[in-house]
Amino acid sequence: MGLLDDLKKQADQLKTQQILKQGLHADKLKLVEEKMKQTFLYVNELLKQLAVVKPVNPLMFSIPGVANLQSLKFADSFIDYRRRRIGDKEYYDTVNFYIKWAGEKAVVVDCDNAQAAQRARDALWVSKIRFTEEERKNSKGILIGAKFSIPSAVVTDITFKADYDEGSLQVLAKNLFGVGTEQLVVPAPEVSEAMLEDFAKTLLGQPGNFRRFKVNPMPRPGAPR
Repeated sequence: MGLLDDLKKQADQLKTQQILKQGLHADKLKLVEEKMKQTFLYVNELLKQLAVVKPVNPLMFSIPGVANLQSLKFADSFIDYRRRRIGDKEYYDTVNFYIKWAGEKAVVVDCDNAQAAQRARDALWVSKIRFTEEERKNSKGILIGAKFSIPSAVVTDITFKADYDEGSLQVLAKNLFGVGTEQLVVPAPEVSEAMLEDFAKTLLGQPGNFRRFKVNPMPRPGAPR
């Protein structure tokens, strides 16, 4: 076999590899796009039904050392999606939605010294739960305590982001399993009606297996490192 024949063989092999890679990439694009669309349609319909039923979330949203928010009821929701161009087509980029859970009365936490007030303040800031604060100072202007008013309201904020290179849906979930932020990765082939139903159960504070997709869990406020 001469030099030209050898080069031709190598070129043919490279072309075949490129065609295979392009085909695999096209398959990933198609699958992830389908699963992102399926996720949006499912959650969009779910939120419509929740707006009518207005269920109570049995999950306890705990702010360690400060307060437990529980028996919160569906109050509001919103869903949206964004697309991006890959090549000459538009594909789903993100699906974002939130649910606001709310109770009737605010929780009041009265701290009778500066140290307790600072611990409560730090926990509230880390949890990103809204609150108002009324400081108490002595005649010298030194902080001696504080009263915190915490609205009985928690927002569960979820973003599904398409990862077309890896063939998966990346999830950033705030206040899904309780107070805190979690990262999850769902391989596109695992997105199904059953998986989405499992996700919906988790969203409603019911037992489910959606936790299995968690990766690199973020520490909760006050949790040991």
